[in-house]
Amino acid sequence: MIPVPLAAPETKELRAARFRVIAAGLVLAAALLFLGELRQLIGSAALPSLAAASTFLAVQGWAWARLKNAADDAWLFRETDDVA
Repeated sequence: MIPVPLAAPETKELRAARFRVIAAGLVLAAALLFLGELRQLIGSAALPSLAAASTFLAVQGWAWARLKNAADDAWLFRETDDVA
């Protein structure tokens, strides 16, 4: 779903984090697309909701990228019995 090289097998935690990033992106896109309707529905809380969704996406995306990078590094640089 996200075009990132998968060096390490995906754990449950990484999969859940990836799905949260995708879901947050979809929520933010829908909120931006229907901002007028959202403002009519919830009034002045629309802008703080948009800011909260943006902040969640930024923080969760950063955390997912760090976790994935650490997992990939651990997988790529693991000790093996190969003598090359």
